[in-house]
Amino acid sequence: MSSASLAYLSSISRNFKSKTLTKGLINELLAETEWKNAVNILKERGYFEEVSYNFDDMEYLIKSNAIQNLLLLMNLSMSVKTSYYIASLYYYILTLDEFENIISAIYNKVNIQNTRIFQKIMESKPENLNELVNLIRDSIHGKALQYALSKNPHDLSQLNSYLDYYFILELSKTIEGLRGDWKASADSIVCGYKDYYTVSMAIRQKTQENVVCKVSLDVIKDLVNSRSSTETIDILRRISYARSMEFTNVYSALSSLYREVRVLARKNALNAFMGSPFTPVTVLGISEILRLDKEDLISILNGIKLKMNPDKIKSKLSFEMV
Repeated sequence: MSSASLAYLSSISRNFKSKTLTKGLINELLAETEWKNAVNILKERGYFEEVSYNFDDMEYLIKSNAIQNLLLLMNLSMSVKTSYYIASLYYYILTLDEFENIISAIYNKVNIQNTRIFQKIMESKPENLNELVNLIRDSIHGKALQYALSKNPHDLSQLNSYLDYYFILELSKTIEGLRGDWKASADSIVCGYKDYYTVSMAIRQKTQENVVCKVSLDVIKDLVNSRSSTETIDILRRISYARSMEFTNVYSALSSLYREVRVLARKNALNAFMGSPFTPVTVLGISEILRLDKEDLISILNGIKLKMNPDKIKSKLSFEMV
């Protein structure tokens, strides 16, 4: 990796960062009582060139904006293999829900609904998952599907879980190839996700995966072997994130764990911009922020639409809002 290429990517990442969410903008959005007024603010601030006052369409525009930014980042990162692959993995995770819808349709032998991202699949109309693999074998989605199928999933739920897990598995492998301060900075961004994804697999699919950070493999093993919700919650109380988690039930525990790791990820993604510009970690940082902004904006608009208390909406975001 040449210093010139890394400096260029850092400059590009900083340019993207200048157009991301801030606490001030979030407070301004949450002061609105109508979600359409919040959309107007986003347009006035230049966050979106195009908006919609149909909620489903606006939600898609938020997602599409993040995807287009990641595609641009991928194109600009092609000279640095590690940075390109990191951006590709974030493109993968942002498009995974639509890909999983296609897989579900093929798996259940129903017509594939219209997809705006995977037009090639729509046109080819694969009749089974093997045909789908052959169609997209060399793409990141194709490689993810090959990985998931290699795990011999016993149903669609487990197949989708392995597709989710592919993201953190590959991201962790990529970060392991970094060195020194680069690796430490990158690890700080994805540390919580390693634990969340592996804990989720243990609870939901009863499979033991080995990508962890702060949670021990002994805890993962105990979660796999737990036989009741009460036992699962008791085990989760032992992990270092427990102070920030809710334990009403297993769902609330996982949901609050996900929120905590997102807060940590945003904090450390922003920290990645504080050091040397000669690092591929800024691409990881901005990719993560783009993902978080997408999730947070949808949560904000949905919360306003449902007339939720602003403090309740804040509790779902990846910001530590005082």
